[in-house]
Amino acid sequence: MSFLSDLLEILRTSGSRHRLSREAMNCHAACYRENLQRCSEPMLQYEWVWVEEHLRELRRAQVDAELSRRLGGRENVNILISECVMAQLILQEEFSRRRLRPKPDHGAVVPSEEAWEITSLRVKQEWGIVPA
Repeated sequence: MSFLSDLLEILRTSGSRHRLSREAMNCHAACYRENLQRCSEPMLQYEWVWVEEHLRELRRAQVDAELSRRLGGRENVNILISECVMAQLILQEEFSRRRLRPKPDHGAVVPSEEAWEITSLRVKQEWGIVPA
């Protein structure tokens, strides 16, 4: 399960619009950081685009009532945006640590799959994660 889909599931199963506890946020951040550390450079490039696309879609949900409703309402959307920004900052730290810069996207991004979850061989090849 992806970082953001994991958070969305927690929000849905909580039955209300409660904020995640600091402990849960720290746990998600630590797991995300560990996943990033195991990524190759092409995987990190994919993840960069993946996070940007998710953030763009969540921001769209702030002004699209139907999309907001599907994501659990405005408050949940705002929580997800906060969590996505946190993921983006952690990703920026990993890029900085490795002295990498984001590159233009190389291929398709699967909305439900983060870099370590990609199942499509074609997507892996497009991003250089596996040889073509």
